[in-house]
Amino acid sequence: MIAAQEDVEALAGCTTASGVTIRSGATISLGPLRALETITGDLVIGPTVGMEELSLLELREVGGTVQVVSNGSLRGMFLPRLERAGRVSVEGNAALTTISLPRLQTVASSLVITEDASLELLDLSALVTVGKDLVITGNHKLSLIEADKLTTVLEVRVEDNRSLPEEQAHALRAKTPAP
Repeated sequence: MIAAQEDVEALAGCTTASGVTIRSGATISLGPLRALETITGDLVIGPTVGMEELSLLELREVGGTVQVVSNGSLRGMFLPRLERAGRVSVEGNAALTTISLPRLQTVASSLVITEDASLELLDLSALVTVGKDLVITGNHKLSLIEADKLTTVLEVRVEDNRSLPEEQAHALRAKTPAP
C-alpha cells in the first residue's frame, strides 16, 4: 500500500512485487519504482488526488488487474513496456487525457476504458489478444484509438465516445467474431 512518497521510496530497487495499491491525497512520484518489471497480482491506482502521472517505465507484466479508478488529478497513464496483463480497467478519471500502452499485446480477461471525461488518446498499438471483452464507452473527448493489430477478442463495445470518428469505432466493432 502506497499512501505517501516515503512508501514509494521504500520500494525503490524492487524488480518484482506481489501487488501495488496507491491511494493518497498526497503528491506522489513513481520515479523511484523505475526497476519494477513484474507485479504478480494487481496494480491498483486510486482514488488519488495528488498524482498527475502514472509512469512505470520498466513494468512488463501484471498478473492480475491494472485498475486505475477515480483519480482526480491524473493526466497521463504511461506503461511503455507493459506486454501482458490479466485485466485492464480504467474508469472515472476526470483529468486523464492519455493512456499509452504501446507494447501491450495480451489481456487475458477484459479491457475496459469508461467514463474518462478528458481522455483524447488511447494507444494500444501492439494489442493482439483480449480474452474477453473490449469496452470503450463514455469517453466524450476520445478522438484516437490506436489498436490496428487486434485480432482476437470475444466482444467489442465502443459506444458514446462523441469525438471518435465513426470509422474507427466501426473498425474495432468489426473485430468481434461472427456468431
